[in-house]
Amino acid sequence: MLFHRVLLEERAAFQPGIAALEQAAVYPLGDDFFQIDHGVDYFAFFDRLGQVHYYVALDGDRIAAVGAWVLRQVPDQRGDVPHFAWYLCDLKVHPAYQRQLLSLGLLRHAIASNRGTCDRGYAISMNPGDARTNRLVRAFLRLTTVPLRHATTLGIYSLDAASMHDLEPLLTHHRGTISYLSLKGIKDLHLRSNGQVLPLLHVQWGNTSQAPITAPLPGYTHMFCVPETDHLAMILAQQGIQPGAIASVISHGMDNTDWRFILTSDI
Repeated sequence: MLFHRVLLEERAAFQPGIAALEQAAVYPLGDDFFQIDHGVDYFAFFDRLGQVHYYVALDGDRIAAVGAWVLRQVPDQRGDVPHFAWYLCDLKVHPAYQRQLLSLGLLRHAIASNRGTCDRGYAISMNPGDARTNRLVRAFLRLTTVPLRHATTLGIYSLDAASMHDLEPLLTHHRGTISYLSLKGIKDLHLRSNGQVLPLLHVQWGNTSQAPITAPLPGYTHMFCVPETDHLAMILAQQGIQPGAIASVISHGMDNTDWRFILTSDI
């Protein structure tokens, strides 16, 4: 198995194989499931996050696994000056290569290749929708090359326009000014129940300059995430608002990080 970093000039050649692998991945969302479509430029979603190092595991000409390693700036605490950290995302393994530890192999290769640039980072992995433990996270926590820790668990909430409008004062109180971002054509969610693209807006806080939509839109799902131990999550639960999906965050060198900076538009 060859681990290879996809160079900028190689993206067009690798994109069809990477996009085909994406179609094999299914994720839970409430009572439904979805598949992701990154559009005509697969890498555009990741480029907006930071400096992208995209890796593939090759079995001959076949793409067996992929992963994005993004160098981005994130705050340790709210209001702090952001610092560099690696963000591991889009980690997927072809069904024919499951249980061969390719995800760990990609992680080790990326760490060895990039640790000299920055020695801290994090990853977000969607949990199964049936309350099983996250097998990928469990495997990563056994990694001995670099000690990783389970940093937090995120609840991912999805609300219609009316519910979002009612919730805006609470979110503004806990997160400051909010707005909404559409990733249409950059990252679309295809629902398995009807095959349609979910009309989706991602709630933004912090730097909202790239999110020009200032109010909930009828017909759209409005999505945001909250660490499960955050006071906001507790208030939402008291109001009967439960997450429709759960994700695990693992990290290295970021023990004092306030994970409230994570947005669903990052995941």
